[in-house]
Amino acid sequence: MSAGEMYDYLIAYRFQGPSGLCAAKTIRECEPDARVKILDSNKTVGGVWSKEKIYPGLKTNNIRGGIDFSDFPMHDGFGVPAGQHVSGEAMHQYIRAYAEQFGLLSLVDFESHVAEISKLKDLRGWNVKLRAGTEIHTRKLIVATGVTNAPNQPQLSGSEEFGGPIMHSAELGMQGTALTDNAKVETVAVLGGGKSAYDTVHLAGKAGKKVEWIIRKSGKGPEWVFPARTMGPLQAVREKLPARRIVSFFSPNLWNDGFGWIRHFLHFTRIGKTIAQKFWINLHKATLEDCGMRKDERTKVLEPEQSPFWYGTASGIYSYEKDIYDMVKTGQVRVHREDIAQLSDHTITFQSGVAIKADAIVTATGFSAKPTVKFLPETSHSALGVPSSTYTTSQHQFWDALNAKADATIGASFPRLLAGPFKSPTSSDIQPFNPGMDKEANYTPFRLYRAIAPPGLTQAGDHSLAFVSMFSNLANTPRMELQCLWAYAYLNDALTLRPDPATVFDETALLAQYARHRAPYGHGRFFPDLVFDQVPYMDSLLQDLGLPYWRKANIFAEVFSPYMAPDYRGVVQEWLRANGGGKQRVDGAATTTDRDVKVVMDEEGQPLLQANGKTP
Repeated sequence: MSAGEMYDYLIAYRFQGPSGLCAAKTIRECEPDARVKILDSNKTVGGVWSKEKIYPGLKTNNIRGGIDFSDFPMHDGFGVPAGQHVSGEAMHQYIRAYAEQFGLLSLVDFESHVAEISKLKDLRGWNVKLRAGTEIHTRKLIVATGVTNAPNQPQLSGSEEFGGPIMHSAELGMQGTALTDNAKVETVAVLGGGKSAYDTVHLAGKAGKKVEWIIRKSGKGPEWVFPARTMGPLQAVREKLPARRIVSFFSPNLWNDGFGWIRHFLHFTRIGKTIAQKFWINLHKATLEDCGMRKDERTKVLEPEQSPFWYGTASGIYSYEKDIYDMVKTGQVRVHREDIAQLSDHTITFQSGVAIKADAIVTATGFSAKPTVKFLPETSHSALGVPSSTYTTSQHQFWDALNAKADATIGASFPRLLAGPFKSPTSSDIQPFNPGMDKEANYTPFRLYRAIAPPGLTQAGDHSLAFVSMFSNLANTPRMELQCLWAYAYLNDALTLRPDPATVFDETALLAQYARHRAPYGHGRFFPDLVFDQVPYMDSLLQDLGLPYWRKANIFAEVFSPYMAPDYRGVVQEWLRANGGGKQRVDGAATTTDRDVKVVMDEEGQPLLQANGKTP
């Protein structure tokens, strides 16, 4: 790769699983002669499942078959028995085998860290500057950095005086053995209440360490960690349950899935509302029984505050060979609902005044809202829809107006979403919590059309940039494959249902606000976080592509059978056949880079894209 080299497609890739590989594979399948380059910041393939990120005992939340690519099923050679959870090592090997199978490894430049991205001077492509100083040019850019790329490391007062190792759970792949094999580390403090905290507690406890598990009192509390094969009154593999349309009917939903009459009954009639409400109450109650926290006073502190309805993907699967709850019951693990006031020499002091001893701290506090890829100029962030803390006053006002309009739309159909979670199932008082630990909570969310396209560029007729996997859902791989195909079609102006420039900002704001209200205990304030409504979202992508979205053999299967990877097998070839072979169809389409893009100046003299007189 030489400085200033021009590519047809460049994929910026960081920690987000295999999304960059999937995007490249989709491009090469549609356009075999395209010049494609993947920039991967990791040392090895796999993103979050790269060799340097995994550690012994780490498992995915998915059983075998639940995380496969549609055209590359996981087989016995990866060492995962049917019906068992996929280990981190097996996942790494699987992704590497996928890359080898489709000739993608030669496209990857590893340890390539993107520093800045800006438009080329002729506005007909992108300049990508690496930390090493190299600049690369591309006509079309896909950002596949995902949402789990920068660890959120809380600022703890006195950390420099602690005297022991302090690391993030994302670093356990490289530093975990220094923690578990160090005889001087007898007690490990774990901060956080999510799945990564459970994983860290299990890792330390299995190594024989004492664990002080700290979950913020001012935060949202513990997240749901479900048994693998049950979820409330519907006994099923967890990841397959919300992949059934019958379950999606009970959830609010923005998209047309062809079952509007059922949704109208459940959400707009008195009898239907009662049925839907009882469904969620029973799901909450039965799920608590399944999880087992209430069976012992010492584990009740791990009970989540709200129904699974509000958590999105802020959850996980309980897949531990040494039982964490047993560790809590024996006292090996102590759980504290406290806020940290100060660190000192091997000591953690809470705001309540209580102090505990620890030899090491692992912050299992998730990932930062702060983007790791910097777009310039910063005043373009609003039009691009990327998280930002530098909006101008006019940009804030622009989105505030759109958000108010979106909330009115949501409230007209699903007023319960605007009210938010209550303190208890029988309460009408809203449950407040502090959503962030530092200033990064002030970043704006991703605001992308269909969670993929930058609204400002789309409105201006510039289809040179797309984002993939700025999103979280349970059926990640099918969603990722569909997003990659949608992104390719969008970049080549080949969508059957094209975005309407007059409404693209309205639709973008509606999705962002819906996500915020739908998963307040999850990640919805930062990016779409869908579980019970994931299938209708994937339907919308297929509709835009002009492909069938009811993909089952009959209506019974359509309603009751889960949508999994095999249901989308061959979807790229299906789209190519519908579009005259792909490359020929794309070459014949009106390319967006041939359209005029007007550059105007904002109130601070910075360039902004403008179309139809509307400036974000």
